[in-house]
Amino acid sequence: MIDVDAGGTDARARRRTWMLGGGLLAASALLNLWVASAPGAPVGIIPGLLFAAGTGVFAIGLGQSGSVTARRPLGTGVLVGLGVWLLVQPMIHGLLMPPDPMADMVDWGARVQLMGMVVITLEVVSLVLAILAVVQIGRSGVVPGPWNWAPLWALAVVVATRLLTMGLLAVPVLTDSPDVLNAVISLAAFIGICAPGALGVLAMVLAARSVSGSMSVYSSGE
Repeated sequence: MIDVDAGGTDARARRRTWMLGGGLLAASALLNLWVASAPGAPVGIIPGLLFAAGTGVFAIGLGQSGSVTARRPLGTGVLVGLGVWLLVQPMIHGLLMPPDPMADMVDWGARVQLMGMVVITLEVVSLVLAILAVVQIGRSGVVPGPWNWAPLWALAVVVATRLLTMGLLAVPVLTDSPDVLNAVISLAAFIGICAPGALGVLAMVLAARSVSGSMSVYSSGE
């Protein structure tokens, strides 16, 4: 463990890193909200690229002291991996979806079963990467408490919302009502989009705060 001067070069590195990384996450969330409100919006993979860039900036840092994982190999690797994984995940979905599902109904049925298994696998991998990343951020000691656990709180809210949504979708009264069904799904999607955006805003707020004194961070060699 090493002590760093929170008012000097290290503090500037953290501010630059958290401001840029937070801005990228917030921009990604705003674009995803635009897509959700206007399906077909011409954004392509830009939201995913912004998110991946944001996680990369947070993980590597503009200077070692800016890294929210203190550049520990595990934390840095899983945080970068999470951003890249969430970027390529929709592409994998697209590869499984045939261009004309009505062309061969037998093949379509088998493909749907395969896609269901793959989607579950992809979600499990995403969850594992996310859990590892938020725990490493919390334990690194770089982000001041209690905000070092904010990513874990956001992940818990997203997971709880998805589980609640799955439970509600199992209620026949809700599934028989399209309006209620759409409202439940839309709310879960909204929370999932806003969670990383809120973390981005929080990072920018922390970056804008004046910090004095010293703080302890862990070197990547520990």
